[in-house]
Amino acid sequence: MASLLPEWTAFVAQHPSISHDDPQRNGSFYANPANSELLTKVHTNDTTVPGRDHHPIPIRVYTAKETVAPRGLVVFFHSGGFVSGSLETEDIFCRYMALAGPLSIISVEYRLSPEHVYPVPLNDAWDTLEYILHNIATVLPHSLRPLDLIIAGTSSGGQLAGIVSQQARVWLDENANESFGHDVKLTGVLLRAPVTVRGDDPRWIPSRYQDLHHSWSAELETLRLDRADALGVPVTERCSPKAYPLWGKFENLPRTYIQLCDIDILRDDGVCYAQALSDAGVEVRQSLYKAGTLLMNSNSILTGHRVYLTSFGYMARIYKSQRQHRRMLYKGLGGCWGWKYKGYCMFL
Repeated sequence: MASLLPEWTAFVAQHPSISHDDPQRNGSFYANPANSELLTKVHTNDTTVPGRDHHPIPIRVYTAKETVAPRGLVVFFHSGGFVSGSLETEDIFCRYMALAGPLSIISVEYRLSPEHVYPVPLNDAWDTLEYILHNIATVLPHSLRPLDLIIAGTSSGGQLAGIVSQQARVWLDENANESFGHDVKLTGVLLRAPVTVRGDDPRWIPSRYQDLHHSWSAELETLRLDRADALGVPVTERCSPKAYPLWGKFENLPRTYIQLCDIDILRDDGVCYAQALSDAGVEVRQSLYKAGTLLMNSNSILTGHRVYLTSFGYMARIYKSQRQHRRMLYKGLGGCWGWKYKGYCMFL
């Protein structure tokens, strides 16, 4: 197994109490003048959408102030292992996305375990997307039609994104003759270190991928990321596509970009999902970050240091300039539409 990047190892040693939802992280980042455009150039609106049980699901809509008519929409689900995370967790990343092109971002704050176990977080994810699809003219009144839709998420949010994208494909096909069926086109999926299967036991992995999946091991288990099932999926549901997207159907899904980390218990979740998409004829690209690990601190861009972590992912991949970070961001988003955002496209 590869060793972690020395810069990250040194940082963790100096900051042993680093947490997933550090309340000071975003403020410290935005206080740096070099990052001020993320506040000054992006408009945000916090609101709620109704869940099936009438729970108000918080969402945050991001649009660059210079974007008059968004052509695309990214519906984004944050990380946190279903036990932590909020609209603040990956706020930095969402603002970067909003500046990446003529699009809007909608970040979703789904309910968390242990108060709300399976299937509540998944229901919140789908209910939010379905509400948006039914009310696109109200949610994004100035967007162009048809609107290109990308579904995205990190870690546990990647699990939601995988499931929701499969549901959305079916839903949009079934409602193609409705007026809103002509308003939105599902054009991409962006998965960042996603959970796709219950990988601690071969029984819960589709047989054709069991020889490919090895990362759910004690060797890669850490105090911050273990093999416990915080979502609370019953044993009878562990082979259901409603719980884990690797058990789903992949035909006719849109092009997909998957980011993976080398030293990560979830690495092979993404590897297997990419293989399943490829087997089904779906255009897929995966990037493996050598010497990178899945972090508790999903949205870390560390200011005041010689190097910092990219916010593009829940991963300990060190980049040495904001230019390099943005290159990865545009690379991922551009590929989902086939556009070359500022020269970078996923499928170059």
